[in-house]
Amino acid sequence: MKSRLVFWFAAALLILAQFQDRRWSGLEVFDWDAGGYYSYLPATFLYNDPGRVDSLARLVQQRWPPDRHHALNGALGIFQLANGRYATKYPLGVAVGELPWFGGAHLFARLHGDPPNGYSRPYQQAIMIGGLLYSILGLWVLRKLLRRYYPDAVVAWTLAGIALGTNFFVYASYEAALSHAVLFLWQASLLYCTARWYEGPRRRWAAGIGLFLGLATLCRLTEALYVLIPLTWGLSSAAAWRQRPALWGRYLDQLALAAGLGLAVVSAQSFFWHAVSGHWVLDGYEGESFHFSHPHVLDGLFSFEKGWLLYTPLVAVVLLAGLPRLRRYVPAALPPLVVLLPALLYLTFSWGQWGYGWTFSARPLVSIYPLLALPLGALLAAVPAPSARALSGVAVRALVLGCIVLNLWQTWQYEGGILQGEGYTAELYKERFFWRNFPPGPSSPAPAPTAW
Repeated sequence: MKSRLVFWFAAALLILAQFQDRRWSGLEVFDWDAGGYYSYLPATFLYNDPGRVDSLARLVQQRWPPDRHHALNGALGIFQLANGRYATKYPLGVAVGELPWFGGAHLFARLHGDPPNGYSRPYQQAIMIGGLLYSILGLWVLRKLLRRYYPDAVVAWTLAGIALGTNFFVYASYEAALSHAVLFLWQASLLYCTARWYEGPRRRWAAGIGLFLGLATLCRLTEALYVLIPLTWGLSSAAAWRQRPALWGRYLDQLALAAGLGLAVVSAQSFFWHAVSGHWVLDGYEGESFHFSHPHVLDGLFSFEKGWLLYTPLVAVVLLAGLPRLRRYVPAALPPLVVLLPALLYLTFSWGQWGYGWTFSARPLVSIYPLLALPLGALLAAVPAPSARALSGVAVRALVLGCIVLNLWQTWQYEGGILQGEGYTAELYKERFFWRNFPPGPSSPAPAPTAW
């Protein structure tokens, strides 16, 4: 089947990109946010004290120049508590997903003679490969969902668009140690379980809704907003609104299972905080907050700094041409998208550091790509197959292909430092658009990234 071939082709490109970069060779995987997410594991399982997440910082400082050691804890999101112990501002969920890879790396390090300290090359390579495989598994789940609604050829083009035509590619390969690779899997799985539950309520689908929403929220607390998907799925008519209370009433036990499982997963964060500090809630984001009265939605969507629609124009195609056609093919998905997307954009770009540090496009929005795949499929299904008599089909597929080419080109520039992840301007964008390398002369490579 075409979609199977596209899936394996995308997976092969992701693997090639990660192994060409080999970030673990220079021990660079845990330098920034990725280190903060991961720091729970060596502290708890190697140093026997969950309150010593700074143990990772002491290992990372071997690579940092002495004049920057004072900034290490801040770069990893680590802060000292009143009781003298340490915590990280990053939630626990990514470390939960990394746990099996950490265990395998530790076993390998001991057998292979590498330092079994949680920082050496086997740990860094395992965490990167784990994120890569989670993202590939997420594409597989997305393919299963799409095939319930669209012909295989449409699924193939949709998968290609999401995997290769968005910034998902960066965070599934080069930066797979961040939260977005595993979040893509959790959100694709949440969407799949939601669709299956409303087709025929069963306990396993209800449990999946609670589990995957809980895991996503445990990775990034703002992912709790995705509860709008199961709450609003299928509310596309007045009749559906009238029938919803009766439907939920018949399956209260399954709803309780979903809610209980989700809350149980999320509560792991509070138990960890309590074990470290004696408090059930900690705020590690001192000096950082949401600015709800001054959101940067327009900057987040259109700016040359890292505008989502500028650097991932396939999303604009989906919203302008795919969303109006979604009711015809997957009407149940229209209410979640219409309700969730505006709320998500407002919340995401109300954060004080709305650019989220050194990033390509808008990385917090990678989680919504499984849902956006449905209107992309609707657009591709609505136009006829390409032929001499069906130019609209040719045009739409050419547009998707053009977005893929642009994304892969700019991904390559981003990884080479040509396209800066921070401080980019319209002038730099125009000057460097066709650059393959930094030319000799006054221009210089991009500065070192800033972590938030």
